[in-house]
Amino acid sequence: MLFRSVNEPRVFTSKTLVPTPHPLDQLSSHEIDIAREAIFKARGKCLILFRDIFAQEPAKAELVPFLEAEHSGVLASSTPRPPRQARVQYDVVHDDKSHDYMESVIDIITGREVLHRVVDKKHQCALTL
Repeated sequence: MLFRSVNEPRVFTSKTLVPTPHPLDQLSSHEIDIAREAIFKARGKCLILFRDIFAQEPAKAELVPFLEAEHSGVLASSTPRPPRQARVQYDVVHDDKSHDYMESVIDIITGREVLHRVVDKKHQCALTL
Protein backbone atom coordinates (compact mmCIF):
# COMPACT_ATOMS: atom_id res chain seq x y z
CA MET A 1 0.00 0.00 0.00
CA LEU A 2 1.31 3.45 -0.87
CA PHE A 3 1.08 6.40 1.49
CA ARG A 4 1.50 10.06 0.77
CA SER A 5 3.72 12.00 3.14
CA VAL A 6 2.00 14.65 5.23
CA ASN A 7 4.57 17.14 3.94
CA GLU A 8 4.01 16.26 0.29
CA PRO A 9 2.32 19.14 -1.56
CA ARG A 10 -1.20 18.54 -2.83
CA VAL A 11 -2.16 19.58 -6.33
CA PHE A 12 -4.87 22.24 -6.61
CA THR A 13 -6.91 22.28 -9.80
CA SER A 14 -9.56 24.95 -9.40
CA LYS A 15 -9.81 28.61 -8.58
CA THR A 16 -11.39 27.77 -5.23
CA LEU A 17 -8.24 25.87 -4.23
CA VAL A 18 -9.97 22.58 -3.54
CA PRO A 19 -7.25 19.91 -3.47
CA THR A 20 -7.51 17.07 -5.96
CA PRO A 21 -7.21 13.83 -4.02
CA HIS A 22 -4.41 11.43 -4.85
CA PRO A 23 -5.76 8.48 -6.87
CA LEU A 24 -4.97 6.12 -3.98
CA ASP A 25 -6.45 8.31 -1.21
CA GLN A 26 -9.43 7.02 0.73
CA LEU A 27 -12.80 8.54 -0.15
CA SER A 28 -13.79 11.75 1.58
CA SER A 29 -17.19 11.99 3.27
CA HIS A 30 -18.36 14.16 0.36
CA GLU A 31 -17.29 11.50 -2.16
CA ILE A 32 -19.11 8.83 -0.14
CA ASP A 33 -22.25 10.98 -0.28
CA ILE A 34 -21.90 11.24 -4.08
CA ALA A 35 -21.63 7.44 -4.39
CA ARG A 36 -24.61 6.92 -2.08
CA GLU A 37 -26.80 9.35 -4.02
CA ALA A 38 -25.82 7.69 -7.32
CA ILE A 39 -27.07 4.35 -5.98
CA PHE A 40 -30.39 5.89 -4.92
CA LYS A 41 -30.80 7.39 -8.41
CA ALA A 42 -29.86 4.15 -10.17
CA ARG A 43 -32.08 1.83 -8.10
CA GLY A 44 -35.16 4.01 -7.81
CA LYS A 45 -37.61 3.82 -4.93
CA CYS A 46 -36.70 0.81 -2.83
CA LEU A 47 -35.10 0.06 0.52
CA ILE A 48 -31.31 0.01 0.24
CA LEU A 49 -29.04 -1.24 3.00
CA PHE A 50 -25.46 -0.16 2.42
CA ARG A 51 -22.78 -2.61 3.50
CA ASP A 52 -19.65 -0.79 2.35
CA ILE A 53 -18.50 2.17 0.26
CA PHE A 54 -14.79 2.45 -0.47
CA ALA A 55 -12.31 3.75 -3.04
CA GLN A 56 -11.96 1.63 -6.16
CA GLU A 57 -8.27 1.59 -7.02
CA PRO A 58 -7.54 2.51 -10.63
CA ALA A 59 -6.27 -0.07 -13.08
CA LYS A 60 -2.48 -0.38 -13.09
CA ALA A 61 -2.26 0.83 -16.70
CA GLU A 62 -4.06 4.05 -15.73
CA LEU A 63 -2.17 4.54 -12.46
CA VAL A 64 1.45 3.97 -13.56
CA PRO A 65 1.79 7.11 -15.76
CA PHE A 66 0.45 9.26 -12.91
CA LEU A 67 2.82 7.68 -10.37
CA GLU A 68 5.77 8.08 -12.74
CA ALA A 69 5.01 11.80 -13.10
CA GLU A 70 4.58 12.12 -9.32
CA HIS A 71 7.84 10.33 -8.50
CA SER A 72 9.84 12.22 -11.12
CA GLY A 73 8.67 15.56 -9.74
CA VAL A 74 6.79 16.72 -12.84
CA LEU A 75 3.27 16.31 -11.46
CA ALA A 76 1.11 19.29 -12.41
CA SER A 77 -2.58 20.12 -12.45
CA SER A 78 -2.58 19.27 -16.18
CA THR A 79 -1.21 15.75 -15.55
CA PRO A 80 -3.84 13.18 -16.61
CA ARG A 81 -5.33 11.40 -13.61
CA PRO A 82 -7.00 8.03 -13.31
CA PRO A 83 -10.77 8.21 -12.76
CA ARG A 84 -11.80 8.64 -9.12
CA GLN A 85 -14.25 5.82 -8.40
CA ALA A 86 -16.10 4.27 -5.48
CA ARG A 87 -17.12 0.64 -5.08
CA VAL A 88 -20.45 0.26 -3.30
CA GLN A 89 -21.73 -2.99 -1.79
CA TYR A 90 -25.37 -3.01 -0.74
CA ASP A 91 -28.62 -4.92 -0.46
CA VAL A 92 -31.86 -3.98 -2.20
CA VAL A 93 -34.82 -5.14 -0.13
CA HIS A 94 -38.02 -5.76 -2.09
CA ASP A 95 -41.63 -5.40 -0.90
CA ASP A 96 -41.88 -9.15 -0.23
CA LYS A 97 -38.77 -8.85 2.03
CA SER A 98 -36.60 -10.78 -0.41
CA HIS A 99 -33.33 -9.10 -1.19
CA ASP A 100 -30.58 -8.91 -3.76
CA TYR A 101 -26.99 -8.26 -2.86
CA MET A 102 -25.42 -5.87 -5.38
CA GLU A 103 -22.14 -4.19 -6.18
CA SER A 104 -21.71 -1.01 -8.18
CA VAL A 105 -18.84 1.21 -9.23
CA ILE A 106 -19.56 4.93 -9.23
CA ASP A 107 -17.60 7.59 -11.10
CA ILE A 108 -17.16 10.30 -8.46
CA ILE A 109 -16.71 13.16 -10.96
CA THR A 110 -19.92 12.45 -12.92
CA GLY A 111 -21.86 10.89 -10.05
CA ARG A 112 -22.98 8.06 -12.31
CA GLU A 113 -22.93 4.31 -12.02
CA VAL A 114 -20.38 2.83 -14.45
CA LEU A 115 -20.63 -0.83 -13.41
CA HIS A 116 -23.39 -2.83 -11.75
CA ARG A 117 -23.82 -6.47 -10.88
CA VAL A 118 -26.22 -8.56 -8.85
CA VAL A 119 -24.29 -11.15 -6.87
CA ASP A 120 -25.58 -14.69 -7.34
CA LYS A 121 -27.59 -15.96 -4.35
CA LYS A 122 -25.07 -18.73 -3.59
CA HIS A 123 -22.36 -16.06 -3.05
CA GLN A 124 -24.40 -13.56 -1.04
CA CYS A 125 -23.59 -12.59 2.51
CA ALA A 126 -26.29 -13.29 5.08
CA LEU A 127 -28.86 -10.57 5.74
CA THR A 128 -31.30 -10.69 8.62
CA LEU A 129 -34.40 -8.53 8.36
